[in-house]
Amino acid sequence: MKKTIAAVTVLLILLSGCSTINNLHEYNIYEKRIAMDMMIPPEPSVYIDYTPVNFGEDKLLAAVQLGSNLLKAGEAAEAEEKMLRALDGLYIPEYAAELTFDRIVKYLDGTMTEDLYDADIILEIDVKEYGIEAYSYGGEVAMTFAMTARFYHPEDNKIIWQRHVSVDRQITPGFFGVDNIIGNAITIASLNNLDEEQLSEGFKAMTSEIMKETINLLKKDLRKARDK
Repeated sequence: MKKTIAAVTVLLILLSGCSTINNLHEYNIYEKRIAMDMMIPPEPSVYIDYTPVNFGEDKLLAAVQLGSNLLKAGEAAEAEEKMLRALDGLYIPEYAAELTFDRIVKYLDGTMTEDLYDADIILEIDVKEYGIEAYSYGGEVAMTFAMTARFYHPEDNKIIWQRHVSVDRQITPGFFGVDNIIGNAITIASLNNLDEEQLSEGFKAMTSEIMKETINLLKKDLRKARDK
């Protein structure tokens, strides 16, 4: 099934089912000593698709289309490698975990501790995926991030609260300081014209915005879960 990328702002999806757990009525998580435990994160991912060849009945046109698609495939592979290098150097999962830990502990009026054995509750951060998606070489591009956050009690390992958050955000020129692109969208082709330092700075700015949305959503869910 062909996926589409939203043309405006942020798409936030809370996945239901087994990914959501709420036992907050059994525990007081406010003003507690909280430690953070981070699961081993995946590598960044970059997925770039390009328009398949439509041969039709015109052999000359088919040859032109084939050459164009082979060129796009080569450029897409080059862009994938460049963006993977830029993303890999940003340590996005570590940044996401530390920022989430800091903001959530402050939200709960808690005290941060590095010692898991000294903690009243543990915040576990499990980054599931992060990277770049584009469904054509010349089409819109999105930065994706998915993470599960959970509180568990260190004595019995019972999960107190758990929520999965997935965020897709369209990449726009402003994040990369690019002024010569018409409209609000940016493509893999235009990103491929940037050097790795420019890409890193843009991805860093986007990650900061995505994490604001992610943490705000977690806070909102904690408040909603507490009031049930």
